[in-house]
Parts: sequence; C-alpha cells; structure tokens
Amino acid sequence: MTSHARRLSQWFPEPMPLRKVAVLLDLDASKASGLVRAGRFPCRVTKVRGKYVAFVPDVMEAMGIEDPVVRTGDLLEGAEFAKRWG
Repeated sequence: MTSHARRLSQWFPEPMPLRKVAVLLDLDASKASGLVRAGRFPCRVTKVRGKYVAFVPDVMEAMGIEDPVVRTGDLLEGAEFAKRWG
C-alpha cells in the first residue's frame, strides 16, 4: 500500500467514545460499560485517560463493514464529481 492509499478506517484515527459505539451497535448506552467489564461488549475496547473508547477498525469489524483501501486520488475525484453534480 503506497502513502497515497490508506484503509478506510485510517481516515478516522480518533478513538470513539463508548456511548457512541454502543448506539452504533444498537446497544443500550447506559449498560455499555457494564458489558465491557463483563467481557461481553461486541468489539475491542480500551481505556484512554480513564474512559472507555473503541477504535474505528474494531467498530467496523463488529458491524460487519469491510475496511477497503481508499486511494487519495479516488477520494479527490469523487469530491470533485459531487461538487459538479451536487
């Protein structure tokens, strides 16, 4: 993979808060931390500065979403197309 191509998940490097991940996975956000502690949360979770977070590749995997390679040129061409026709 060249420097001009990245996995889709790499375009979103920031970890996601547990509550947001729970909503995306159609779980009760108020019970999410309990599921993590019980080892029953459906994706890998880690603690950052005392708060539970999940990284995009793990959330995508739990949701069954593929993580394709996205080339910068293709992304820019798509944005230009959308600007012209949107």
